[in-house]
Amino acid sequence: MATVKLTARSRASRGKQDAKRTRAEGLIPGILYGENEENVPLSVDAREFRAVLSTPSGRNVIIQLGVDGSDKVIRTVIRAMDRDSLSREIVHIDLQRISENKPVVMYIPVVVTGESTAVKEGRGILDHTMREVQVRCLPRDIPEHITVDVTGLEVRHAIHVGELKLPNVEILDNPERPVVEILQPTIYKEPVAGAAAAEGAEEGAEAPEGAEKPEAGGAEADGKGRESKGKDQKSRESKGKESKSKE
Repeated sequence: MATVKLTARSRASRGKQDAKRTRAEGLIPGILYGENEENVPLSVDAREFRAVLSTPSGRNVIIQLGVDGSDKVIRTVIRAMDRDSLSREIVHIDLQRISENKPVVMYIPVVVTGESTAVKEGRGILDHTMREVQVRCLPRDIPEHITVDVTGLEVRHAIHVGELKLPNVEILDNPERPVVEILQPTIYKEPVAGAAAAEGAEEGAEAPEGAEKPEAGGAEADGKGRESKGKDQKSRESKGKESKSKE
């Protein structure tokens, strides 16, 4: 793992106003803690800290920290960084002291290499679901990144956390979580313009001229008509029988 140097100076006071003044001077406020020692509020030069992050290892570096010009070098790692929600500038950092003989927990970036044949042929889409993996190891064993080769990955196949192998490193994430996977693309078919037009014309077609149109009321009116005719017929039959009986 890469090692870089960084100078810092302690801060006498804390609070939002002090942090605001510190940032106005081109510095980043922060705190140093860990190894059962006292927490130390400090600040670092913003440009120097950006230079630390510009190395190939990014934030996964061991920082040899010098505070207030002291010859004592404190080995630290970046535990947290807060950024402004709009400008994305770093507004606060947490640095943790480390010991060569004690494991530390780090987040290691995942780098994808190779190209899946399924993706190349348009049969699949690469989904890089995990950008970093949480690990625990001794400082000297901290990897700069984790390489995942997707060359042989087919559609609906994935590489899971449990398949990652790193020497002297314990991976803390769920072994069932996919790190990368090849998804099957969803195909959307648009309706054919000619068929849609024909269907609309068929639905909106009018009856030919001269054709009888159903009376208002539809089946209900027709049923009432048949019922009325049935009553008239029964009435005529009743009158006929009455006439014969008189004769």
